[in-house]
Amino acid sequence: MATLAGWFLLGCGKLTGLDTSITPLAQIQVQVTDDNGVLQQQPNANLRVALVWGAQWLPEPFCELPPERLATLLPGESTPAAVIDQGCPDNFRFVPNRAGPDIPIQPGVTATITLVTLPGADVMVGDITSRVAYASLVVYDDRNGNGALDFHHPPRHRHGQFVTTDDAGVDDAGAATRDFVYNASFISMTKPDQRLAYLEGTFNPAAAFYPRPGCDAPLPAFSILSAGGFYFPPPDFVTIADVLRLLSGNLPDEQSCGAAQLSDAVVSIPLAPTNPGDAGAGSAPAGLPYFACTANDSGGTTYYLEPPAAEPDWANITWACVDFPAIPHDDAGVANGQQLVIASAPEAACQSVAHYTLRGCDTDPSCAAPSWDLTANPPSWWPCLTTP
Repeated sequence: MATLAGWFLLGCGKLTGLDTSITPLAQIQVQVTDDNGVLQQQPNANLRVALVWGAQWLPEPFCELPPERLATLLPGESTPAAVIDQGCPDNFRFVPNRAGPDIPIQPGVTATITLVTLPGADVMVGDITSRVAYASLVVYDDRNGNGALDFHHPPRHRHGQFVTTDDAGVDDAGAATRDFVYNASFISMTKPDQRLAYLEGTFNPAAAFYPRPGCDAPLPAFSILSAGGFYFPPPDFVTIADVLRLLSGNLPDEQSCGAAQLSDAVVSIPLAPTNPGDAGAGSAPAGLPYFACTANDSGGTTYYLEPPAAEPDWANITWACVDFPAIPHDDAGVANGQQLVIASAPEAACQSVAHYTLRGCDTDPSCAAPSWDLTANPPSWWPCLTTP
């Protein structure tokens, strides 16, 4: 206590010792390249790079366990795979959790991102003896000039309503002022990546998220990991064997692996987008329109909705009637009947799928005491089966 009092007195009533420079805990070298001249089409871009810590996330069953193709489609109906393609995010994607340091950057000039704090417990997975956090470096055009990468959220669907846009319900402030993500160092586990890792304790592969099958453990503390990605078939070509392998956690090995100390690595991010599309000469960059999207539910829970009385505008939605998802060879507890699934609109800030049932509860379409039951008097527009 005497020492503490003396520290205050040395400053004659003024707190001293806090004006010294803070020693960085980590410094990440990053370089943006523009070999395809992307900025020639967008010369006024306010280019920045943000460090974004990732979230542990599971896809909902409909997106992970695609129902079988229907033999005959109703007029205007899409295939389940088309709904998944438009409304379901990549099952292996990097999901933003919390933003870290954010700096301006110029193509061809190596910049330094400085960390003065450790990642918080909310972005780390594991226990105090073994936990890990991963971050992606995101290159974007800060169109609203606030100096930060703005995250968007999938819509929170409401009973008795059709919602196909985003968290604000009307495509937020509009695509013109929405931050434009050109590329990121870690997009998906199926694509080549460079990621920042922070490891405390001994690495536990069984508890790891964003796993790197076939790769060595991350280095202690901060490091830059790289991986070549792995192939997983798109929804139309997923087989039962693929699904069982995914459910068991047996992912394909990465095509390549690497790990380096921060002082030995430079994270290189091309402005030419790698997903989706290709920005060739004379065309606008496709970018990553859904990259800065969070997840409403990290546990993969499906939320079911009571359908509205008013008929939807079928011409402007992508929809399908499908059975409820079931794990292959396990029929116990699978709900009977069909659900109407509707994909988010292409212009929405985030991808999402809404599930409407004639009967059910928020998370269970076969609950014993349903919150709604329209099976005896379904809406006149209801296109799906009304009985099992």
